[in-house]
Amino acid sequence: MKDPEGKDVKEVDIEGFKQALSQVDSQAKSLPATAQVAAQQGAYLSRCFNRREHCKDNPEGPRRFVGSGRHAFVPFRYKHLGQFAPLGGEQAAAELPGDWVSIGHSTQWLWYSVYASKQVSWRTRVLLVSDWTRRFVFGRDSSRI
Repeated sequence: MKDPEGKDVKEVDIEGFKQALSQVDSQAKSLPATAQVAAQQGAYLSRCFNRREHCKDNPEGPRRFVGSGRHAFVPFRYKHLGQFAPLGGEQAAAELPGDWVSIGHSTQWLWYSVYASKQVSWRTRVLLVSDWTRRFVFGRDSSRI
């Protein structure tokens, strides 16, 4: 680590630690703790890891600090894709980009399709749809099956 004058230091005093934390905190973005953010961050990290060797030779992105070089990667950018809320009674509410809001049964089916499409494998998609179908036919009480 280096002190403000650029000299190498082996220990950090409490004031230096506070300054480092405040510098990091001032650059951090506050994002919602949702699966949508985590999925986008995971896709970003996988692209970074796959391009790591290429970016060592050809860095990309803006200058981080004056005179300290360049980022190896373009910084992460979150894109809000909307949100769904179940209302009960086979109804849902949706808020999608472009200030589009929908409420009702059709929105519930839209939520079903989005949720099923986000599953990892075809096996889990089929199991999920079969569970929904079984619940629709027999209800939530599975003791009668």
